[in-house]
Amino acid sequence: VMVILDSLHTHDHVLKELKLYSPMVTKGSYVILPDTFIEFYPPGFFDRPWDVGNNPHTAMEEFLRISKNFSIDKELSAKASITETMDGYLRRII
Repeated sequence: VMVILDSLHTHDHVLKELKLYSPMVTKGSYVILPDTFIEFYPPGFFDRPWDVGNNPHTAMEEFLRISKNFSIDKELSAKASITETMDGYLRRII
């Protein structure tokens, strides 16, 4: 089972989604977090409720600190040279 989280991109919302949906992901499969690139744009660039410091990337970092079941698939991330999903491929390892 793979999960793609692509709705409201605020830190709190994405973190809640990660906690809710990640148990459904089977070992060896992925949670994919689009739009992690938001963290690397200039503050205020987006006219949305998310911004630098409040986005999927920051939620992913917090989730990985509290969950040892997932890790960033750096090999897959490296293959996507033009992407909005920077390091947002979380592979279930346990």
